[in-house]
Amino acid sequence: MMELKREDIKSLTAIFPGNCAVYKLKERTLEFLMSSEGLEEVGHRVGRVFLADVQLDLCARIFQNDRRFLREAVEQALTKGSAECVYRIGHEERDEFIWVHTIVKYIGELEDSPVLILTFRDAAESNQAQLELLEDMDTIVYVCDVETQELLYANRSAVRNSQQQSSYSGHKCYNYMFGKNCVCEDCQLKHLQMDGKQELVRHDSENDRYLNIEKKGISWYGRFACAHFINDVTEKKRNERMLAMERETTAKAAFVSNVSHDMRTPLNGILGFTELAMQSTGDDKRAEYLEKIRTTGKFMLNLINETLDLTKITSGKLEVEPENCNIQNVLDTIVVSAYANAEVKGVEFVTELEGLHFTDVYVDVLKLQKVILNLLSNAVKYTPAGGKVTMVMEGPQDFGEGYNCHIAIVDTGLGMEKSFLPKLFEPFAQERSKLTRKIEGTGLGMSIVKQLVDLLGGKITVDSEPGKGTKFDLWLDIPPGKEVDADDTAANNYPELAGMKVLLCEDNEINRELVYNLLAVYGVEVRCAADGQKGVAIFAGSPKDSIDVILMDVRMPIMDGLEATRAIRAMSREDARYVPIFGLTGDVDEDSVAEAKAAGMDDCLPKPVDIPQLLGKLSAALHAKGEK
Repeated sequence: MMELKREDIKSLTAIFPGNCAVYKLKERTLEFLMSSEGLEEVGHRVGRVFLADVQLDLCARIFQNDRRFLREAVEQALTKGSAECVYRIGHEERDEFIWVHTIVKYIGELEDSPVLILTFRDAAESNQAQLELLEDMDTIVYVCDVETQELLYANRSAVRNSQQQSSYSGHKCYNYMFGKNCVCEDCQLKHLQMDGKQELVRHDSENDRYLNIEKKGISWYGRFACAHFINDVTEKKRNERMLAMERETTAKAAFVSNVSHDMRTPLNGILGFTELAMQSTGDDKRAEYLEKIRTTGKFMLNLINETLDLTKITSGKLEVEPENCNIQNVLDTIVVSAYANAEVKGVEFVTELEGLHFTDVYVDVLKLQKVILNLLSNAVKYTPAGGKVTMVMEGPQDFGEGYNCHIAIVDTGLGMEKSFLPKLFEPFAQERSKLTRKIEGTGLGMSIVKQLVDLLGGKITVDSEPGKGTKFDLWLDIPPGKEVDADDTAANNYPELAGMKVLLCEDNEINRELVYNLLAVYGVEVRCAADGQKGVAIFAGSPKDSIDVILMDVRMPIMDGLEATRAIRAMSREDARYVPIFGLTGDVDEDSVAEAKAAGMDDCLPKPVDIPQLLGKLSAALHAKGEK
């Protein structure tokens, strides 16, 4: 580059566009040589005034974190001829500054030093309207450098809500806005791209405050920056929590209502057949009715247990528990309950089982019964008197997709609009029309059916037309029954229990009488106590090893079963340490069983008492005692 003369430099400033100043670079410092007349405003300041400010020490006027941009532009201009940059000039401590756009051009040498001409323009002119709009917004708005997290801009609302409540220049966003000493734990800036968007809700647990933060990657005066828009959504979140609580209350009420609905159907069968048994004069007919009562009662008990476990469906903890069974026995239980329900309503109930060739199968009986009974109950409920409900079951045969069983529930009832069908299996979904609004229901039944069908590995579809009825098609894969050892199926009359001595602690008189009489059939000698305190006294007054087993109700007045068990285990007599104690309780969840065992019980038996299970426990305890 040729050697310049000062006259040549001065003539250049006269013809160079905009406000410009000429500097000599000496030992990496810009020394002012001359400037143009300054005809253009820069940041609402007269051009010549602005140029006078940058004559003495340009770098000192630039914000400390922005000086590197000018240095990089100078170095680039020396190698490529020209470069440009954007930086802030003003009072950093008061957030008073202007954005300046500068073009740096290398024009030659003077006294063996590079000469650079710099032009200055107001970089904020095109953004002024937006800045004025941002300043007046109630929304918190700030912009930070993506790489360094340095604040480049904060509106008045951001300053008012900051942790520092001072000028934002030179601060990091996390320190100024949130009072943190390092990057926020949920910061996503590293993953932000230009024009990309991010959103999160941050909870300040100390002040119970929720902030909705929307982010956008932007170019801010040539820098890759992130614009933050923050709204306080605490009130909204509180309202959502209140709404969630209301929904939970509604769900609980609906759950109770659904339980009531599920229990009524088998209960109708139990009460109806009990009445028929009482009126019957023939022993055979009475025995038939009693068998149906027992079958339906067992189903109702299983239904109660399953209902109490329904929360496992949504948590993913409910498991399939298949067992060997006869498909006809499974259907008999369903048909008995559904028939009683339909008869009360005046609805014809028909089964078409000509295509059913299953015999012994391996399936989760209760879940299958619950699915079919729910579909039948709904069909009867939405079918007016004089209508018809048909259940078809066929298989095994190849229905495609790996299914070998098809069940169809068809009714001539009210039907549903096509627009509602996609929502049918959603929780609490109920179609409201002039015809259905008077029919009670929780909207949980179909949701439970769908989830149980999915759990069984099946598929369910529905077709319906208003005024003409509804058809549910259910496809399942039902494997044949599994072989079991003959010993497992052989009848056991437990002859070894004759003469066994049992202490029964039970406060309910009917339950005491029931267990007493059932065990008496097998020759078991039972002593009864109406509460835990009396039970402890009976055991304490009995000879050593004279009581083979203690059956202990958990919930009793005066002294409950847990306290009574602890009292017995604490006795000094030797047999108090090893006498088997079985809890009788309606609470058989893991926590309750663990609490019972911690008190000293050997195991818990659920109420109502399963007689074969109880006899098996007594027999095992007797064998264990004989081996000692």
